[in-house]
Amino acid sequence: MPLTRPDREFAPAPDRIQRFASRYIGRRLTRHKALGAPDMDAVKRSRRWVIVWAALAGIVSGTLIGGAEWWMREILVDDWEALSLREQLPYWSGYLAFAGVVTLLEIGFLYWNSLRGVARMMHFCGLDYRHRSPQTPTVELTLQGAARVALEYPSPGSPVYGVDPHAYLRGWKLTLRALLYRLKVSLSSFLLRMVMRRLLGRLTLRGFVPFFVAPLYALWNAWIAARVTEDACLLALGPQRIDRLMPRIERAPEHIRRLLAQGVGEMIMRNQHPHPNLVLLLSRVLATLPGAPSALTVAWPSALDEFARLDEGERAPLLENLTQAALLSGGYRGARKRFLRQVFARCQTPLTHEFIAGQRFEMASNDQRGASA
Repeated sequence: MPLTRPDREFAPAPDRIQRFASRYIGRRLTRHKALGAPDMDAVKRSRRWVIVWAALAGIVSGTLIGGAEWWMREILVDDWEALSLREQLPYWSGYLAFAGVVTLLEIGFLYWNSLRGVARMMHFCGLDYRHRSPQTPTVELTLQGAARVALEYPSPGSPVYGVDPHAYLRGWKLTLRALLYRLKVSLSSFLLRMVMRRLLGRLTLRGFVPFFVAPLYALWNAWIAARVTEDACLLALGPQRIDRLMPRIERAPEHIRRLLAQGVGEMIMRNQHPHPNLVLLLSRVLATLPGAPSALTVAWPSALDEFARLDEGERAPLLENLTQAALLSGGYRGARKRFLRQVFARCQTPLTHEFIAGQRFEMASNDQRGASA
């Protein structure tokens, strides 16, 4: 069975919203010719503006919602505290309807801001896209990943080259995670408003609620926008970094490439998410193996035993490749940190912060050299 395209492995059946978002990002990209190399200064500016617009949206919506409550209590009704709960109910119904409309408008703006900002950042990150469709499988994979990042979609649960991203996430944990993602996407801003209104409503400075709440909404939106743009930047830089990594991998012996594939598959399961960069790297590594197998069976305990038996000349480059593969899917923390610690410990090799910093510097300096070229 031939090796499937990585974009079809990552999202074999994207829903309508994801397809719309992917097409939107693709159309915005093709308005400009591909740079072919990163412009990191422009990336930083684009990211900054996405965060600023998200924060301004939080200030506007927070002021409108907080100000509406203040107007209802202080202006619309002469003696609010004298009203019974039944008498307050019509006013609260109107207020909640107004707050819901403002929240929906804000969420729509935030999604538009994220999609537009992600497209700009991918352009300035030097993604090598075509000016017209269809795009290459690598670009299609990146577009699908960017759409999911901008929409804050949960991890797709379908197997990727035989690797189950949810292998370590079963039963009630999987259901709870899906529920939390839906709440985060649809209700997080609205719930924050309701909670803060109740907390600040007990203060004697009730008239100043808009001034307290609006900055909190701005910080909340800015934090989400910062996380989305960070993920988008990492995603857009991934294909170029993998292209630079592959010549070194292709020169390695077959058993080293098999161990690398095992490590990438294990990282996908540890992350509980098939990060597009890891999907692309796994597809490229599998293509170098005899017969280009279309599926990988992860046997991690056996792979760890093989890691321990490697000599120094084979071990050092493999650990470097695994470290860069881990950094392709995020920062040195959480599941990635535990994974690398386990591998280095089995290889009886110290894992230092200086080594991680050196790998990060190498990746960043390669980006800058590509931009200079």
